[in-house]
Amino acid sequence: MKKIFYAGLFILSGVFLMQSCNTDDFLNTPAPSLTDAAYFSNDDAVITALAGVYDPMGWYNFSQLTEWAIGDACSDDAEKGGGGDGDYAEIFALTQFTANAENPLVLQRWNDLYVGINRANKLIEGLTDNEKISSSVQKRVMGEARFLRAFYHFYLVKTFGPIPIVDHILSPSEYHPKRNSLEECWAFIESDLKAAAAVLPKKSQLPGTEIGRATWGAASAFLTKAYIFQEKWPEAEALAKEIVNSGEYDLEPNYGDIFTMATDNGIESVFDIQFKDFMMPGWLDENEGCHLEVMHRSRDDRNGGWGFDQPTQDLYDEFEEGDIRREWTIISDGDTLWKGTPDEEIIYTAKDPVHHPDSYTGYHKRKGTLPASQRGNGEDQAGLNLRVIRFAEVLLWQAEAAVHNGSDWETPLNRVRARVGLGPTPISDPLEAVYHERRVELAMESHRYWDLVRTGRGNLIPGYTDNKRYLLIPQVEINLNPNLEQNPY
Repeated sequence: MKKIFYAGLFILSGVFLMQSCNTDDFLNTPAPSLTDAAYFSNDDAVITALAGVYDPMGWYNFSQLTEWAIGDACSDDAEKGGGGDGDYAEIFALTQFTANAENPLVLQRWNDLYVGINRANKLIEGLTDNEKISSSVQKRVMGEARFLRAFYHFYLVKTFGPIPIVDHILSPSEYHPKRNSLEECWAFIESDLKAAAAVLPKKSQLPGTEIGRATWGAASAFLTKAYIFQEKWPEAEALAKEIVNSGEYDLEPNYGDIFTMATDNGIESVFDIQFKDFMMPGWLDENEGCHLEVMHRSRDDRNGGWGFDQPTQDLYDEFEEGDIRREWTIISDGDTLWKGTPDEEIIYTAKDPVHHPDSYTGYHKRKGTLPASQRGNGEDQAGLNLRVIRFAEVLLWQAEAAVHNGSDWETPLNRVRARVGLGPTPISDPLEAVYHERRVELAMESHRYWDLVRTGRGNLIPGYTDNKRYLLIPQVEINLNPNLEQNPY
């Protein structure tokens, strides 16, 4: 799958970004023209264009920066970390709930997600009623394009609330759309995901070269997540059970194996964002390598990371005694990783005026920390995929919905606990049991902030108030489009 998705990206610049070249040598040269009809002329061209629609998922600012900055560091699970409050001050402002509408990270998140939507719409329009494309490719790619369009809309809605739905390539007269209602946004997302799930293959049906592309399970899981966010509990439980009973996924036997390159697209992965090490030594080469490993590794100069996204004591204390997930989630000072291998390394997390003056919490994130031999040729080129939805979360969605429906929540929840050698939950309140399990199972995977605010528990976050549920729409977008109403903050 990685071969498919990265093999044509330079070609894609001629499809999606043709106006981006402004080198002096070309000032007196007529602009090239490539119509949709000329480009979408065969199956190979469609697959190449599809790669460009997936591509914004892995861009630096979106999945590799603002996801953990909001999902972890804006919650009670983590502190921003790094080299002091001024190191990525834009993230610090988000975590303090003082970010204004000029925050560049928020603007880039908005832009990147709409780029993905625009690319999906371009592909959909190129496929529609196109007799040059085989019916099998047309059906499959149309399903993936609608999945991707829903994906990007989903992340915009959970970040900004009601947004303008963009379901086609806009003409100049449509450049100032109003925000749709929240109900309209969710209905649109549901419609795209249902259409995608109806035509996409199951994961077990994919040949090896296509592993990582969207499947029935990925579309169904995102639809379940949309139901969860809307508190559509009967629909969420029914669809989660369908995914669970499909036999397409299972829990990795060893919790510690989940966040390794060996389990990229593995049995527990319902949907991963794909990353590949292209062996390029520069910073952000082609936006393809994953920089999360170096960003989250201990900043101690003996470990060489940047020290962002540091787990809190509050998260550490949430784990029950004997829960091995704590040691696979949080690194404590002096822990030795990869014992008995050439990569054996002592990780230093404590505040040290010489080696580590910027330790905020005394802990660092273990999930996604790679041994030196797998860290890639450049600072941002690690090849570890990003787990977006994994099977354990589907089980916990089933449990959460079941609590609200008055049905069996214990079976799926205790299946998650049994994987790490724990018995039935000791928490008597069913909903609190689910909330606890979500926190420790999915800790430091960028879910906590969204969980707290969607369930009305934002008061657990210092500085949060309910009017700050959604981020401010970037001011430049408000200036360009007077029909956009700003969020309260």
